[in-house]
Amino acid sequence: MLNDRKKYLVDLLTDYDVCIRELAELDISSRKLVETTQDFRNYIDERVLWTRSAAFVSTETPGRAFRAVVDLSRTDRWQRIGKSLAAEVFLFPLVSLSFACGLLVLLGMRYRLRNSIKEFGRNPNTRSLVSSLTIAGALALNLVIASVWPIAIWLIGRRLSTGIAGEFGAAVGDALKTTAAVFWSIEVFRQICRPGGIAAIHLHWPDQSVRTIYHKLLILMFAGLPLVFAVSLIDTWDDGLWADSLGRMLFVVGMGLLSVSISRVLKPQGRVLNEILQRHREGWFYRAQKLWYPAAVAIPLLLAGMAIAGYQYTAEQLLFRVEMTLWLLVVLLIAFSMCMRWLVSTRKRLAIEQARARRAAAMAKNESQSATVVASAMPKVEEPKTDFSMLSEQMLKLVRAAVCVLFLSGSWFVWGEVLPALQVFNRVEMWHTTVEVAVQVPMDDGLFETRMVTKLKAITLGSMLLAIGFLGVSIVASRNIPGLLELSILKRLPMDHGGRNAITTLCRYALTLTGVLLAAQTMGIDWASVQWLLAALTVGLGFGLQEIFANFVSGLIILFERPVRIGDVVTIDGVSSSVSRIQIRATTITDFDRKEYIVPNKEFVTGRVLNWTLSDQTNRIRITVGVAYGTDTEMARDLLVRTAEEHSFVLKDPAPIATFEEFGDSCLNLQLRCFLPSLENRLATITQLHEAIDRKFKKNGLEIAFPQRDIHVRSMTALPVAVPAAEATEVATAVASANDANTARTTESGKKRAA
Repeated sequence: MLNDRKKYLVDLLTDYDVCIRELAELDISSRKLVETTQDFRNYIDERVLWTRSAAFVSTETPGRAFRAVVDLSRTDRWQRIGKSLAAEVFLFPLVSLSFACGLLVLLGMRYRLRNSIKEFGRNPNTRSLVSSLTIAGALALNLVIASVWPIAIWLIGRRLSTGIAGEFGAAVGDALKTTAAVFWSIEVFRQICRPGGIAAIHLHWPDQSVRTIYHKLLILMFAGLPLVFAVSLIDTWDDGLWADSLGRMLFVVGMGLLSVSISRVLKPQGRVLNEILQRHREGWFYRAQKLWYPAAVAIPLLLAGMAIAGYQYTAEQLLFRVEMTLWLLVVLLIAFSMCMRWLVSTRKRLAIEQARARRAAAMAKNESQSATVVASAMPKVEEPKTDFSMLSEQMLKLVRAAVCVLFLSGSWFVWGEVLPALQVFNRVEMWHTTVEVAVQVPMDDGLFETRMVTKLKAITLGSMLLAIGFLGVSIVASRNIPGLLELSILKRLPMDHGGRNAITTLCRYALTLTGVLLAAQTMGIDWASVQWLLAALTVGLGFGLQEIFANFVSGLIILFERPVRIGDVVTIDGVSSSVSRIQIRATTITDFDRKEYIVPNKEFVTGRVLNWTLSDQTNRIRITVGVAYGTDTEMARDLLVRTAEEHSFVLKDPAPIATFEEFGDSCLNLQLRCFLPSLENRLATITQLHEAIDRKFKKNGLEIAFPQRDIHVRSMTALPVAVPAAEATEVATAVASANDANTARTTESGKKRAA
């Protein structure tokens, strides 16, 4: 029994190995089959739309359409649908009751939700500074309002599509679901454009345009939804038996109705676009109105012509893509309006905050500063003012670029499968490159082993265009990202202007590097293929452009380590200036004459730099005062300390101190040391302290000494020319008198000095 058991186990393991090997081969075959099926599917998707689904409209088409009407209007089928729905209500009473109660509750809430949106828009406290979150919440409420009836229709269609009323009932259910989707798409935009709704109150669209769109959509909904239901039912029922007759005729009628609606809504001189076009007369939308208006009106007529020619399926698919494109445009338009409202409200809020801060600073300065105003020889240490115009322009460019990229990407996604011309870029091969890919390789024991295999990858024209797109998007984003970060995030964080500048600069570098890496990867340039070239290039550039590389690395060190920041007062090479801009290669500093110095970044990293405001703006001033010999020095020091303590800009801690420094040649040197909180009023404070010290010393009878010099005339040489004897005697007498007077003054001065 043991030997038999061992034999059975060996046979079982052998069978397992054979089974695993066959499963591996089957898996490989299945993957190949899936790839082949996908290739055929892509081939069919690209070309099936351009194959006729019906013959050209002929004289037999009206007769077939009449027979289709007779077939679809059979009362027994519609009665069966009604009985089936009634039976469902009695069969599931709790579900039906819950459905009815939920529908009634939603219908009752619609009026309250509309009123809440109106009242919020009329609130003066939030009207001017409405936030994007509030608009998003209003849009969510609008979706709830617009989804009541479409959801009810969709639930009924979903129940019928399960087959409770037969095949015809299932076709009606599918048609109801399609109608509910179209109904919801129209109803959402109609509710947005309702008078007193989101478009008028929150997005600030023109009132006349909003009212006109609302009424036109209402008419289009009542006239178009029955056509949508009928065409969907005909396409689904009996495998589309009547699609080429009645379905085609209803489709042509619907396209005519749509073309008329578009011509009235998008008319350049109409009520919808006239005001908008007049506001933007310099834009391309106004200048190209003779192109886009006829094209918009002609698209439904073109689809109707395709249906008449036999391309019914193609026209329906293209209509679906047109609807998706219109929805994409509407969503992007609403998002753009929300961004503009957020930009305007944020700009107003920040401008108000900045104006309040400037007013508070000016009031504090006027209260604390005396009438004497002395211009500081050193630039003021203050946070640079935010340029809202520049930030708004950057934000506007970024939003426009994002909208364009999203629209092009969405259009490619919508139309790429139906237009073979868009796939031609992926068929044009530019060159080939090798890539390392991981594949599962079956082994002899039936297991799989992961191996890296080198394969050829074709770089197509589409890849090059995609790489160019990555580069363009990264460049636009890197140039305009500071405005977005400043307005949305950084202004709310507790950091100074220098920190915000460092973050925005690093984000610009990161976006540019990301775009370059994505473009290189898209074009098949990976690190393994260019690492040796980059290494050699780096060494060569390191020797040839070492100063530029040193400045670039120093700029990164400045951004990370932040030894100097925007607004810091620094002294470098004897020049005291304020840092105004930090760039990749150099840093710009501005002195008190408003002259700008371009300093390489390496100087701030490897050289000696005095940063007055690195960690603390507190600074000390020293005032030297010389008093005459014989002055009461203790009284003079008390006056100096009292003068400093009375000044509003002088800090109480550390306290001012006055010291007796030395005996000078002509005076007793005293020195006052006190601290200021910042450099902003340094020179003005020094001037005011000098004036106050002079007044106090005069008031208390203290003399501020000045240098004194004694002149001794020892002898006088003989006159170089002959003079008369009488005049010579007078000159000699005058000289003797002068010598006696000098001797007397010298003696008196010596006595005073000795005393």
